[in-house]
Amino acid sequence: MIKDSLKQVIEQAIKKAYPEIQASVQLEKPSNPQFGDFATNAALVLSKGVKKNPRDVAQAILQNLSDKEGIIESFSIAGPGFLNFKIKPAKWIEALGEVSSQGERFGKTDAHKGEKVVVELVSANPTGPLHIGNARGGPLGDAIASLLESVGYEVVREYYVNDVGGQIDKLGLSVLYCLGRAVDKNDIGYQGEYVKELSQSVLNDLGEQNIPPDLTEAAGMVGPVGVELMMQDIRKDCEAMAIRFDSWVHEKDFLEKGTTQKIIEELKKKKVTVEKEGALWFVPQDEFLEDRECVLVKSDGRPTYFANDIAYHADKYRRGFHRLVNIWGANHHGHVPRVQAAMKALGYDPEKLQTVLYQYVRVVRGKETVKMSKRAGDFVTAREVLDEVGKDPLRFFLLMRAPESHLDFDLELAKKHSAENPVYYVQYAHARISSIFAKAAEAGIKPPAVYDAKYVGCLNLSEEVALAQLMVDFPFVVELAAEKLDPHRIAYYLLDLARAFQHYYDRARGDDRYRVITEDKARTEAKLFFVGCFRQVMRNGLALLGISAPERM
Repeated sequence: MIKDSLKQVIEQAIKKAYPEIQASVQLEKPSNPQFGDFATNAALVLSKGVKKNPRDVAQAILQNLSDKEGIIESFSIAGPGFLNFKIKPAKWIEALGEVSSQGERFGKTDAHKGEKVVVELVSANPTGPLHIGNARGGPLGDAIASLLESVGYEVVREYYVNDVGGQIDKLGLSVLYCLGRAVDKNDIGYQGEYVKELSQSVLNDLGEQNIPPDLTEAAGMVGPVGVELMMQDIRKDCEAMAIRFDSWVHEKDFLEKGTTQKIIEELKKKKVTVEKEGALWFVPQDEFLEDRECVLVKSDGRPTYFANDIAYHADKYRRGFHRLVNIWGANHHGHVPRVQAAMKALGYDPEKLQTVLYQYVRVVRGKETVKMSKRAGDFVTAREVLDEVGKDPLRFFLLMRAPESHLDFDLELAKKHSAENPVYYVQYAHARISSIFAKAAEAGIKPPAVYDAKYVGCLNLSEEVALAQLMVDFPFVVELAAEKLDPHRIAYYLLDLARAFQHYYDRARGDDRYRVITEDKARTEAKLFFVGCFRQVMRNGLALLGISAPERM
């Protein structure tokens, strides 16, 4: 690829100019296209080592350039010593050969082949329906997993089921209250139509005669049954959003198998625990002592959620993952450093653990905030939004903003079949290309399967070069998105690609030079190859986001 070739040319020039220096060049896109296609600060980085002015180092690099492939059109030195390079337009067209030859593999690498990563996503409390707030973590985690797979990782998508603790007892009491048992209303943890529906399902599942008269015993029975029934709904909602899981891990297993207790004993041996106020506390010996303190075992002798979570994360390390990625809501902000401190105390590398925190979602209809769901009681469910707008708009809208950004989900916008709707705009660009191929098939024209050097002469419009450059950039966008765990970069890229194509497509209405199918067979073949590459890149990008690429719209 062009970027790799240019990097090699620059590194060879550095080796010639300064044989004693081992340099690895980093190339970036200049913020202003007028500066060129690529820029590097290599001269500034090297200047300290060679003890020379950065601009002099930059000049020495340029004097030693050997561009055997002839990819560089021009270069310049800017500011204190930045090197800017402009690539020959024909080289961008030639580079499209990689798109056609790699097909679905274009944008993927084996950079992390042999490395395993676990991505924990959704993990919503199974005490109620999946709501649109924590549903954001579903497409986000799934897309992050796809990005990590695209750079070679072996990925496990995992759901952590929080199926023990006070929340399950409260769910049980809420169910019993709906069944007419004498439960104090103050002990009810959950309300809404869904609890009434759940109560009837629990009753059908267990049979009224099998539910003990004692409230505590009864809650201990119906709570777990309610959780399992809620998990069935959550699984269905995830499937409807095209979110798949490779592994379901249950919190209760760490208690029942004694894993949590073993972890607590390990922490005691590490001398990072202290007993106070009748409870056992995690107190790591580091500079963030106050921020990391947390109860491990409550005064009633029961381990806390935090203790079980430590056991869960330690289990991830023990399963041999090279990288651990958590997709959590922003309300877990304080939990992140505590878990990292616990992993460090247990002797695991906390740097392997990364957490993406996402803000919750406000559902709007135009300018009006959508009221709370009657069924859920106090939130809008993911299923409601999914049923109204569909899977593709739901995923794209949840993915087109950075996780840390607040998100207003506009239901009316998501349903529009117009350029205002970003997912429709992107998918329509793909559908338009497909219609061009359909017309070619009707005319008996067979699209080329591979690149031919003669296409360069037919694809020399400035818009074609710009589009080619954008397409060739795709692997680097994927690489950066995977590195930063930022799927929204792919969404932005697809919108930019669709806009660039729209501009090109619009020009064809009044200028035959932009038309794909014409009487000129050589040009038609070249243009079909060109738009075929565009369609492939669009497909690959949409696939990373888990969004369909329709042939017709």
